[in-house]
Amino acid sequence: MRKGLFIAHVGLVLYAVFHLITNFQAGTFLSDVVSNNIDPTLFMVFNLLGLFPLAFLLYGLKYLEMNRKQWVFLSMGFMLGGFMLTIPFIEGQIQSKKVSKRTHIVALVGLILSVMTIGYGIILGDFSAYYQAFLSDSFVHIMTIDFIFLYGLSIYLSKISHQKYWIAGVPVIGLFYLLFQDTD
Repeated sequence: MRKGLFIAHVGLVLYAVFHLITNFQAGTFLSDVVSNNIDPTLFMVFNLLGLFPLAFLLYGLKYLEMNRKQWVFLSMGFMLGGFMLTIPFIEGQIQSKKVSKRTHIVALVGLILSVMTIGYGIILGDFSAYYQAFLSDSFVHIMTIDFIFLYGLSIYLSKISHQKYWIAGVPVIGLFYLLFQDTD
């Protein structure tokens, strides 16, 4: 597990650095977010990248013996995504442990927010606008690659810890559902 995660993590970092060096394109994504002039599909992925770290933090609470370093990396995942979220799972040993009821409540809130966010992006979004932003804005490009990486990591970790890991095939929603229904 550790070797594969390490290789995937290094690949993600190298891809991002290579893309920024060879193909950097400044787009309008961040200014569109600030001015509230953003396509719902871009909004969806951007917000799901904020919900993914919450799901991984809950996963860490449930399945890792958390030390200070792992807390720091999981917390930094809210800003740096898969670039930081992978490290605790490379170093940690996954084993189930008892968690408070609050953890399940937070997982339920994350589940509801994920459903609402994905519904909003799919119903009102324009995937061709997202594709154009992916091609023309390096931030959106790397954000998308990060999302795909975290999606794969969530499936991988779910396979280790849950019998019904295939539920994690639904991006973000599946991991939150598995964490919510995983009662002690």
